[in-house]
Amino acid sequence: MSRCLSLALALAGLAARTRADAAIDVAGSVVSTAPRLAVRVTLTNRGDRPAGPIDVRGELFGETQSARLASGLAPRASGDVSLEFAEAPPQPGLHALTLLLEHPLEGARDAAGNPPLASERAWLLLALGASPTPAVELSSDPLALDVRGALAVHLKSSDGEGARVRLRALTARGLRAEGEPSVVEVPARGEARVLVSIVRAGAPRGSRQSLLLVAETPDAALSRTSVAVASVDVRPDPSLLPRARTSLLALGLALLALAVGYEARSALRARADDRA
Repeated sequence: MSRCLSLALALAGLAARTRADAAIDVAGSVVSTAPRLAVRVTLTNRGDRPAGPIDVRGELFGETQSARLASGLAPRASGDVSLEFAEAPPQPGLHALTLLLEHPLEGARDAAGNPPLASERAWLLLALGASPTPAVELSSDPLALDVRGALAVHLKSSDGEGARVRLRALTARGLRAEGEPSVVEVPARGEARVLVSIVRAGAPRGSRQSLLLVAETPDAALSRTSVAVASVDVRPDPSLLPRARTSLLALGLALLALAVGYEARSALRARADDRA
């Protein structure tokens, strides 16, 4: 296999973006190949408020490495972290460096003293030794999730040739993909359809979350990985009490005011009777 390494794409697929003022973009480059494969990951804060410290966890070739941007990022500022992996890709071609980005948010801490946390997925598509096109095109149907649901994923050949791919769904905090990766036979014409089980694991009610879909060709001589983002809408709380909480609170305050007024009026009457 050629030892030439190039960066085919440096595109961020931010998943589970929690709030508009903490929007982080990702780019990157391969900076060395020996003794280990080193990738520089550049984070840019497009938001209106500082973000950080930012923890970055990357996975490539089944190996996971972590780094931290301890200084965080001011609005419209950029910063770099480095992730190093073994120099042994299973085959030349396109490989996905998948990323999990997490940083604290402003807001009330939980019972354990932990601040609210932004948790986002991103990726870099690396060309290692060769730069082919992805083997398949990925898309998904919208999913409205209560507790557990099935995400319908569609796979089509990108070049009119059949392909055997391994499909993975990668989530950030708040969602969980159940089951093992699916091995899918994608036909030369038409499409293959796969259902991926997704479970709500703490994602806020009424929020929109995202996850990464990664289709790899582990059995081919040339890796032709595809990546896409799927959206999941978490349903609002179905119970009556949360929806009626504001009205009940207003009613309670009104009743309390009436009770206080009644007691004050009774006290005034008692004083008047004593004077008489």
